[in-house]
Amino acid sequence: MKIDFIVCEDNPKTRKTICDWLESYIDHKDIQLLVATSQPEEALSLVTEDEATKICLLDINLNKEMNGVALAEKIRSINMNTKIIFITAYAEWAVESLNRNIEPFAYLTKPLDRQTFDWHIRRLLKKIKELQDLQMYPNVGLIKLEAYGRTHYKKVEGITHIETHHKEGYLTVHTIQGEKIIHRSRLNDMLQTLNKIQSSTFLQCYKSTLVNPYYIESTDKKQGEIILKNGTRLFMSRSREVQEEIDRRVMGGNS
Repeated sequence: MKIDFIVCEDNPKTRKTICDWLESYIDHKDIQLLVATSQPEEALSLVTEDEATKICLLDINLNKEMNGVALAEKIRSINMNTKIIFITAYAEWAVESLNRNIEPFAYLTKPLDRQTFDWHIRRLLKKIKELQDLQMYPNVGLIKLEAYGRTHYKKVEGITHIETHHKEGYLTVHTIQGEKIIHRSRLNDMLQTLNKIQSSTFLQCYKSTLVNPYYIESTDKKQGEIILKNGTRLFMSRSREVQEEIDRRVMGGNS
C-alpha cells in the first residue's frame, strides 16, 4: 500500500501541527510525506498518475491567487483518484466545494483537533487498504443474491442497507448504484452471512433493517432516524445499546 501525503497550508503553525501529527502514520517506506508547503503550484507539481495513492490536505482559504478549492479541481484533473481533505475555518467554503462537485473525503475545521484529525486519517487509510485489496482480490467479499430464478453477485461493501420485503422470507437489498435486489432470506440469517463474508460490515439498526455503517451520514436520536450519505432515511431503534453500537461502528470500532 503506497501512500503519499501532500500538505498545502499557508499558516506555518498549522502546517507544522499537521506534519507532527502525520509522523505517527509515516514509515518512510510505504507511507511518506512528499511535501508540506504554502505554495499551491508546488503541491500540484507532485500530483502524478503513479502507483502511490495521493492524500492531499488542502487549506481552502490559501492567501494566493489559487485557493484550495481551485487547487483541488486542478489536482483531480490530473489524478481523479486523489483523496482530498479540506482544512478551513470558514463554513461557506465547504459549501463552495460541494457546489463544484469536488466531493472531498473530509473537512477539518480550524482550530484543528487531534482526535478528529486521527479519526479521519485512520478511516481514510482503512478505506484505501480495502480498495487496494479489492483490486488485488476482485472476487473476495462477494455475496450471491437469489430470488425468482435470478442471481446477482454483489460486493458486500457496495451494499448500503437491507430491509425486509413485504413478502415474508424475502429481503430488499439496496446498493450504492441505486439497485433494489430481492433476495430470499431471513434478516438474521442475512446478517450472519454478511459478517462471515466480511466481518463487522453490517449491523441491525431496526427490527426490519440492516445498515452498512460506512454509508451513515448522520443520526437523529429524537426522531429515531439514520440518514445515509445518499439522503436515504432509515428507522433507528430507540434502544440505547443499539444507538451506542451505531456510534461506535461509524467511528471505526469493531464488534
